[in-house]
Amino acid sequence: MKLKIYCKRAVKILSLIVAAAVFVGFTQNRFDNNKIRIDGFYLEDKNSLDVVLLGASEVYTAFSSAMAYDEYGFTSYPYAIESNPLELYKSQIKEIKNHQSPKLFVIEMNTAASSGKGKDLTVADDVNLRRYTDNMPFSKNKIDTVNEFSQSDDILSYYIPFIKYHGELGSFYRCFYETRMNFTGYSLLKGISTKAEKSPGDKAYSLQGDTSSAPLMEESEKKLRDFLDFCKEENLDNVLFVRFPHRVTTDERYKRFQRGNRVGEIISEYGYDYLNFENSYQSFNLDFNNDFYNDDHMNIYGQQKFTSYFGGILQNNYGINPSEISDELKAKWDNSADYTKRLYKYVGNLTENGDDRWIYETTYLLHSLDKVTPE
Repeated sequence: MKLKIYCKRAVKILSLIVAAAVFVGFTQNRFDNNKIRIDGFYLEDKNSLDVVLLGASEVYTAFSSAMAYDEYGFTSYPYAIESNPLELYKSQIKEIKNHQSPKLFVIEMNTAASSGKGKDLTVADDVNLRRYTDNMPFSKNKIDTVNEFSQSDDILSYYIPFIKYHGELGSFYRCFYETRMNFTGYSLLKGISTKAEKSPGDKAYSLQGDTSSAPLMEESEKKLRDFLDFCKEENLDNVLFVRFPHRVTTDERYKRFQRGNRVGEIISEYGYDYLNFENSYQSFNLDFNNDFYNDDHMNIYGQQKFTSYFGGILQNNYGINPSEISDELKAKWDNSADYTKRLYKYVGNLTENGDDRWIYETTYLLHSLDKVTPE
């Protein structure tokens, strides 16, 4: 009898320990738009994406996968983190291929173009490495990535985020940001993050048709060529390199624009396509005053213009037509398109009220969108 009592107590104590460990492990992490976006990628049905977009913040602010689906029928998702460095692109290509077999990889090349004045933004520092690896499931690729790029002596903290973030009290309430997404079982807004804010750009340079170039930093060009060699070695023929729109307002930003043209020249040497939307913005009526929230990022109005334009290019020029999908998966994507329409309507009210909050898939935002009737 006593043995049974002791066993029951032991089971209860063990259950409490496990529950506490799960709770601590879940809450003591960095919860932000990067985590929600990457977590959403892993919720997508395996091998269900026609296109995966890789890059930094330009990707998830400029392109709406749900809007592209609604207009063109193909499925896509942004595998992107803030300030994503070129050094991590190899690992991220491997990670994407472990879960998806897209018809096309779209790779935004801001990281190579932005490196200048002695600052190499292609390098993976500890912050952007953790933005990526903290949200990867455990795998050989994760181990290899941490071993190659970690700058901390405490390697264990890359696998147990509690060690790194246990002092961040905000993690306890931020963990509820993505409870709605996990409950739904997939990302409704497909990883977008942007603003409704409009910032004036009266002094923006006119770049239409400008193909002038400037040299890259030596190390940046070396890493770029190394990545392109990797793409060739992996027989990645289904790759489209792009430069998404930015607003150029200073001489230094103009130098960055010229480096972007140089990036395109190098990519062309390897036989890949490179679409530079910085010098072709008039094709989709981009407005420098109303379609950006800062020089580097389009707002949600620019996002709608660019998604419609670029989605058409992907379908008409690169043959990205809708794949056959199940009724269940179609219902999910139709729901995402519905909530994205709700978002665009909801954002109109934010603009009228001068609200410049960040827009990304939090539980609070989705509850707000529940009350919106899409047009």
